[in-house]
Amino acid sequence: MPVRPIAVAAALTAAALCAVVVRRHCTLRRALLAERAVRRLEGAAHIRDLEAFSIRFHAVLEDRAVLDAADLVLDSALATHHNPEGGST
Repeated sequence: MPVRPIAVAAALTAAALCAVVVRRHCTLRRALLAERAVRRLEGAAHIRDLEAFSIRFHAVLEDRAVLDAADLVLDSALATHHNPEGGST
């Protein structure tokens, strides 16, 4: 059976197209995996940043609560020793 040049050319063209498709698929798959890895890292960093912010925010709220309590104590102490007419108590 003789080999027909058209059949050989068609087979080589099909093989070349398959190679291009496989290469493109692998390239896109690597890019997708890289994007997913970046997204996971960004998500983890976001969670870490939110936790750090929450810790700092609650510390500020606790400090503010202490200052508010100190203000109440100071106001009540000043109110008991207030003499609107002057002079000593």
